[in-house]
Amino acid sequence: MSRSLGLTAEARSAVFAPLAGPGRSEQVEQRMREAIVLGLVGHGERLPRETELARQFGVAVSTVREALDALRGQGLVRTTRGRDGGSFITSSEEGQRQLLAARLSRFSRAQLHDLAVQLGAISGASAATAAARATTADLDNLRTIARSIDFGDEVSARRGEALFRVEVAAAAQSPRLVAEELRLQAEFGPVIWFGMRDAALRDAVKHAQLILIDALDRRDGEAARAIVDTQLSALVASAISVSDAHRPDDAHRPDAASGASSSADPASLDDCVALVVDTFDAVFDALGRARDALATTLGSLAHPISRTTLDDSVRALAEAELAAGAQLVIGAGFVATPGFVDDAAWHLAWWVHQAGDALVQRLPPRQLAVVEDPESEFFRDYTRLEWWRGVASGEASHVTGPYVDYLCTDEFIVTLTMPVFDASGTQPGVAGVDVTVSALEARFLSAFARLGERVTLVNAQSRVVLSTDPTIAAGILLPDDAQRVPCGTLPLALVWH
Repeated sequence: MSRSLGLTAEARSAVFAPLAGPGRSEQVEQRMREAIVLGLVGHGERLPRETELARQFGVAVSTVREALDALRGQGLVRTTRGRDGGSFITSSEEGQRQLLAARLSRFSRAQLHDLAVQLGAISGASAATAAARATTADLDNLRTIARSIDFGDEVSARRGEALFRVEVAAAAQSPRLVAEELRLQAEFGPVIWFGMRDAALRDAVKHAQLILIDALDRRDGEAARAIVDTQLSALVASAISVSDAHRPDDAHRPDAASGASSSADPASLDDCVALVVDTFDAVFDALGRARDALATTLGSLAHPISRTTLDDSVRALAEAELAAGAQLVIGAGFVATPGFVDDAAWHLAWWVHQAGDALVQRLPPRQLAVVEDPESEFFRDYTRLEWWRGVASGEASHVTGPYVDYLCTDEFIVTLTMPVFDASGTQPGVAGVDVTVSALEARFLSAFARLGERVTLVNAQSRVVLSTDPTIAAGILLPDDAQRVPCGTLPLALVWH
């Protein structure tokens, strides 16, 4: 059996695998749409019967039927009756391209750059390991694949690049690297490769494949990894450009993501600074009102205060902040000073927006469940974190980030915090909100881009929050010699390249 057929079989298995947890028609619909986008089921192909699909996905037949109804409404599936009837795929290559473009537009720049890091970790490790383990036969196979790809054709280039990367992982002689490469290809590969509709980029990919094979032949693992990283950076930059071109004109307007009234388009760098300052000031104003209301409530409660009593006091305020912040605020709540809560030495009363498909996102915010037992190996002392230390040291407010919030939201975020004081001046805790970098992109990028120059927002440590330059990833550090324009008293600045 050819390796390309093996790839197809593996990817099809991943797409049609049983769903994790209770099955919903939206999940089945998404899986089926993925199969169409990946080209795992082609135009005119007949799908398994509803009962067989239900068995494969591990769901009820009625769930599959609802998913197929939705796909028929999108023009991706047609159903005929009779002896030779069934459900058939009706997506053309152009239809698949439109699906990919729509899917790509749902990724923020920060998410796409992070995806490149994840792909680079696997593909780079595969290339470096293959440099030490690949045989002459493995290298000959890679050369054969590279020669067989028609780089004049977008679809051939995309699929050929996907196969080439899996074969590099196979040459590394690591089943885990192959499995992870296949998983990432099935889930995200088409989004990254979509930028290869550009002929110049396809030529660059062709060249990268050839010099990678040469690096493997020289047993140069460091060079092989660097080639992969450089190529992924170029692919992501191209994908971002495609995504921007397909995004609605008003998708990044200031009022589109925040719920604020529309303002004049920035005409200067000073206008951009004002937009940043006004946005953060509005979030801090809302946080300050919630903080003051919470302080009043806490002062009226009988002591000692239990976790349940504290949660009941915080919940409505946190949910109100999440609602008022629209798409800007992802999490809100109160973090207690150790010992303030009677029945828990440590406690977070924090709520976050539900993440997932459209159905899940309509659910009420959920309260975070974190490890509060200091004897647990998973316990984290939050008083050592910057967002706590900033206001505990006497600051009236503090901005932390951007950083990866692995304790709570697993998002790349910026946290705004303010101290809470009681009538005696004691600090029972810290009030705060989390804002995702993705939401800040939606708020600022389009406005910044109208200046016609590269504009990058950085924090006090020169870490990038966002940039109009698609090659500059959120989270990287800019050189200190870049000229900065402070954003008022915020620990943020704009760099005009």
